[in-house]
Amino acid sequence: MTMQIISPAKVYPVIVIGSGASGGMAAWNLTRQGIEVVLLDAGEKFDRATYWTHVTPWEARERRGRGERAPQFFLDTRESPYATPTGRPFELTRVWGHGGKTNVWGRVSLRLSDVNLKEPARDGWEIPWPIAYADIAPYYDRVDQLIGVCGGDDDSDILPGSRFHLPPPAPRCAERLIQKGAKTLDIPFVPTRRANRTRSVRGSIPCHYCGNCGAGCDVAAFFCSADHLLPEALATKKLEIRSNAVVSRIITDASGLATAVQYFDRRTGAERQVRGKVVVVGASCVDSTRILLNSTSRTHPNGLGNGSDVIGRYLCEQIRFHANGYLPALAGGPTRNDRGIGGEHLYMPRFNHRPGHTRDYLRGFGAQMWNTGASSGGAHGGSEKIPGFGIGLKQEIKRRHPAWFEIHPYGEVLPYADNRITVDAAKLDRFGVPTIRIDYRVRENERKMTEHMADTVEEIVKAAGGVFVNYNRGDLDGNGTAIHEHGTCRMGDDPKRSALTAFNRMHEVRNVYVVDGSAFPTATEKNPTLTILALAWRATDHLAAELKKGTL
Repeated sequence: MTMQIISPAKVYPVIVIGSGASGGMAAWNLTRQGIEVVLLDAGEKFDRATYWTHVTPWEARERRGRGERAPQFFLDTRESPYATPTGRPFELTRVWGHGGKTNVWGRVSLRLSDVNLKEPARDGWEIPWPIAYADIAPYYDRVDQLIGVCGGDDDSDILPGSRFHLPPPAPRCAERLIQKGAKTLDIPFVPTRRANRTRSVRGSIPCHYCGNCGAGCDVAAFFCSADHLLPEALATKKLEIRSNAVVSRIITDASGLATAVQYFDRRTGAERQVRGKVVVVGASCVDSTRILLNSTSRTHPNGLGNGSDVIGRYLCEQIRFHANGYLPALAGGPTRNDRGIGGEHLYMPRFNHRPGHTRDYLRGFGAQMWNTGASSGGAHGGSEKIPGFGIGLKQEIKRRHPAWFEIHPYGEVLPYADNRITVDAAKLDRFGVPTIRIDYRVRENERKMTEHMADTVEEIVKAAGGVFVNYNRGDLDGNGTAIHEHGTCRMGDDPKRSALTAFNRMHEVRNVYVVDGSAFPTATEKNPTLTILALAWRATDHLAAELKKGTL
């Protein structure tokens, strides 16, 4: 049998894989500097006109009864399966489509600080970040202005402030009572920082406080790469987007440099290749790791740029649990419009590193308060546990509705070498490409941190006069549910212990950059997207400079 080989002719200056926060930022920044980019995305553009942003819960129930469906943002694992060891599940959430997870993300936009970046050097657990806050601070400033982040004027060692924050929303009544109780314990709650545009940013429509951001924003009032980066990149005429392009591997030449990317058409299964001088990987932590590990060759037998054997290892994210209840001081009051910007209006920054606090574990935790107050979605979870029935039960549910609070602490999980992603050549996907296996567990350090997290929440609720509902101390969410995967292609100064330089460039493959959360050496206690955007901007500034110098 004679195999026909079609050689693609065009060589693009840059191939970007993924269009979410990292890939979208890379494409936006490179094209605005006049660099031609071809972007590969595993999905298509979601149609904002079809979102159920303003469909009420009762309307949604009726529409589903008629066979209608809201847009399906999340990837069905049957399409791209993954395995985990027996008894150790990992709940992986992926969005294949323009903008990736920024279509439905939590929008929490917190800056890392030197407390986070230098902590491994202080406590000795794994490698520190190769950058300081001063290196990334100018990019945080630029990102805040570009995407629109609301927040207050607080500024601390753990949570650096920004002079570019948009006005924050007013706290809800239940949040104020929790904040007041925490203050008596010397635990601060500060205005949240979220990429909701409480004012117009560069002509965009501001947030109108419908509170249903999790359904996608049909007016683009919160930051989404597909709405706020890709259109501007396309307007430069320097960007070509190839949709439904499921990338399988990066192809290298005899010297080990990247020369092309192989992908499969998601609809037809047809194999394609695109050639480029530089490859920027931003497919989100797990899929980027899959691509790199599957990119084996004679020069890279352990995966692309993986001579150090760190790629796939050190998978880390955050532990969290949910503490729910109500505040009797607010029960029986009128039901208010507490929808706001969706999610919490106040945030508890980490405090356990400060003098006067002791701990028997490494790192720390912060806390969010989403779903607090009178939600627009109807009765809160836990209402079904209220005793009684009939009119009396309904009255009690309504009485507690405006008094509801929720506290959700997020704690950093340490990077462990055997918490890892591998690819299994014996289990292939529908394109014939090895699938991923995720082996992940939390350990004694996280168990001890969970105890402190629970102590803290219980003390705050007691000080605020709250009553827990369905609270079970120590009940952690499943691994993976924070949707903040990091660490599997980490940056660092030592090529023997890291895969990337301080500018997200591979130590071993100088024409490949990896710009998503996989580059983080530590998970920290914070949501990562703001930092991903800042680092991707910084990395592609470096890449653009290299291209202009002719060194790539």
